[in-house]
Amino acid sequence: LTMDWLHGRKLLDFKGSNQEHRNQVARNMFRAWYVPFYTYGIIHGDPHLGNYSVREDFTINLLDFGCIRVFPPAFVESVIDLYKALRDNDESLAIAAYKTWGFKDLSKELIEVLNIWARFVYAPIMEDRVRPIEETNATAYGAETATKVHSELKRLGGITPPREFVLMDRATIGLGSVFLHLKAEINWYKMFHELVDDLDVKAIGSRQA
Repeated sequence: LTMDWLHGRKLLDFKGSNQEHRNQVARNMFRAWYVPFYTYGIIHGDPHLGNYSVREDFTINLLDFGCIRVFPPAFVESVIDLYKALRDNDESLAIAAYKTWGFKDLSKELIEVLNIWARFVYAPIMEDRVRPIEETNATAYGAETATKVHSELKRLGGITPPREFVLMDRATIGLGSVFLHLKAEINWYKMFHELVDDLDVKAIGSRQA
């Protein structure tokens, strides 16, 4: 076990900071999670309040690498494909993306329920404007949508979520909660496109190797 001392403050210490400082912390958190994902297909799956701290320059100390997953390049591409499918109302591309994620036995009704969740998760990157991560003033990020999706899936007989989906979803919702705590207002669309517009999926495999 190798350890080092890192200086940093708890995220909640920044809740009273000015808007620009909170936005900067949020931007750095976004990049800390998603640059590794779109560059190497790797994600830290456990962004709870104890697994990072904030340095004096608002950069991030990332801690506890016990919940890490390496995704094949095709999975990374499918995350982007699902975004495109929702943006363009392309049902066939959405189905292909869900299958690449590992979902099986997808009926039309199941696709519609999964899309409820997907539209919620992808909502912040769908519009080219500055906005909070959640615009309904929910106290728990995603709780209302998750309850609705759970109820619909139960009605349809349930579904077995792939491991890849569970880890990716956990990271996304955990980060959403961070951004909610910070009351960050950012152009999430712009940050997302900065990472994916020139993405070479084949290069992800080369970097992993």
